Amino acid sequence: MFRTRFLAAALLALPLAACEADNSQLPEGAPKSDVAADSLGDVKAALAALPSAEVAGTNDDGVPFMLKGNLDNANGLQGIAAAFRLEASDLVMKRTTVDEQGNTHIRYGQTKNGLPVFGGELIIHKDPSGKIFMANGSARDGELVPAKARISGEAAKAAALDNTVGRHIATEGDARLMYVRSEKDSRLKLVYEVVVTGEGLDLPIRDHVFVNALTGGVELVTTDIHSALNRAVYSANNGTSLPGTLKRSEGGAATGDTHVDENYNHLGTTYNCYSVNFGRDSYNAAGAQLKSTVHYSTNYTNAYWNGTQMVYGDSNGVDSAPLGKSLDVTVHELTHAVTSSESNLTYSNESGALNEGLSDIFGAYCESWNRGWVVDAAVWKVGDDVWTPGTAGDALRYMNNPTQDGSSKDYYPTRYTGTSDNGGVHWNSGIANLAFVLLTQGGTHPRAVTTTQVTGIGIQKAGAIFYRANRDLFTASTTFAQAKTYTETAAEQLYGTGAAEKTSVGQAWTAVGVGASTPPPTATALTNGVALLSQSASTGAEKHYYLDVPVSRASSFVSSGGTGDADLYVRIGAAPTTTSYNCRPYLSGNNETCNIAAQTTAQRMYVMLRAYSTFSGVSIKGTY
Repeated sequence: MFRTRFLAAALLALPLAACEADNSQLPEGAPKSDVAADSLGDVKAALAALPSAEVAGTNDDGVPFMLKGNLDNANGLQGIAAAFRLEASDLVMKRTTVDEQGNTHIRYGQTKNGLPVFGGELIIHKDPSGKIFMANGSARDGELVPAKARISGEAAKAAALDNTVGRHIATEGDARLMYVRSEKDSRLKLVYEVVVTGEGLDLPIRDHVFVNALTGGVELVTTDIHSALNRAVYSANNGTSLPGTLKRSEGGAATGDTHVDENYNHLGTTYNCYSVNFGRDSYNAAGAQLKSTVHYSTNYTNAYWNGTQMVYGDSNGVDSAPLGKSLDVTVHELTHAVTSSESNLTYSNESGALNEGLSDIFGAYCESWNRGWVVDAAVWKVGDDVWTPGTAGDALRYMNNPTQDGSSKDYYPTRYTGTSDNGGVHWNSGIANLAFVLLTQGGTHPRAVTTTQVTGIGIQKAGAIFYRANRDLFTASTTFAQAKTYTETAAEQLYGTGAAEKTSVGQAWTAVGVGASTPPPTATALTNGVALLSQSASTGAEKHYYLDVPVSRASSFVSSGGTGDADLYVRIGAAPTTTSYNCRPYLSGNNETCNIAAQTTAQRMYVMLRAYSTFSGVSIKGTY
């Protein structure tokens, strides 16, 4: 039986209580209470103290994820950290690297209340003279969160086991308290990290399960097992001890075992591809041994990186030939190791899809390099040299037409958003894969879901941009939208300000639906101090307005009267959404107020009334 239940008994006797509400951050549709909305005044004050900071990208809550410009300031790291709502004392330096241009990149991990924040990183970038010219990352704060667990570590272990499907499942080590930013509502949550091991249906299990330390619910699951394939074949589970018996080491003679010898050659090709093109000495950039195991299990149709080595099955000759005989599969697995050594993209949801995409991308890149920079249809096929040998031209994935495999996605707005496949890490990798193909060779989306024309820059430049972004800019929880900004930045660093290559990067992501602009909703102008009467809308519908506010003038927006329940949203400079706003009181009824501080430039303030339930006879007034 593949599921063991531990949770009910372990949690039965534990007292659980809900956190106090913060209405400004509650998810749409949640119960309401009388708490005022948050503002960005602290962020704006921090930015004002930086000499020439340019906000290059913001999260949905308005907190930046990237700053550019002269960021040197009197308060040092704290001056920059404040713009991300961070305290310098909560940042722990992880490592420092120097790139080919002499720029220094300092990577900090985030802590809160003395506990690590999973995936929270801030990167400071200095030019050769030591001046800070950029800062970016997933780290941000400004949230009041509990520091004390309400369930025990043993209860968290039980919850993690209950959430895991497999055989011989067990926890490893102690449950560790930390914070994680929830995929459900983007809020920091106090969790236990529990490592669960065992045997799954098609892969070994080594999962990191993040259990809410207040409720016992699971907030996030990531895995150390990075797989090249996404097909499942049942195994007899024979021959699974790793690493096994040494057959051929560096400089050793051929063994006559084609799986051993061909994989040995592919490891050398992969090493040379990264060394010649990026000056990288093995996956960790420090000469680590490249270790792989072939002949894994019986008729095993998969390959994976387990955090320390590569593992390849022989398959059955029908679904696949031996996996270790494929160059791009070998590069794919070793690129997981490169990514783990650099950005360490979390293997779930969007960051996991980027992780998978990078492995496919450099599989294609190194295959092209090995063939003298040829770029043809075969380069864009993943595992085509081993996959379904009886079917000519078949492949595991098709980077230039991702939906051809029947499960991959090629357009961000229609990406997979469920929990299977670690949140769609393989299926959604097609979005990054297609962006890379279009960046390389130009053209338009193969299914014409967008009309953006991309100017190709060639696979060498495209690979250099994605490598630079992964090494210097990506952090563990990078999203597709952030990846667009970071790869554009990498292109600018490599090829100059205003370079055509940067434009092409933006086109490529836009073509797959990442960062594509959408027309703003039709909005009605408000007159200063004059109420607009008799507004109405049905449940879920929105009414949009705007007020142009002069420089250095505070403003306030008030909804009142009528029946039903209208929610007021205000956003500076762009139409608000249910997840992006500067103010949302989120109270019951129609009487709500948003006060916006004076701005240093004239601003158009956008206002939305959204029907939590059908409302009518409501007045909306903006005043400055």
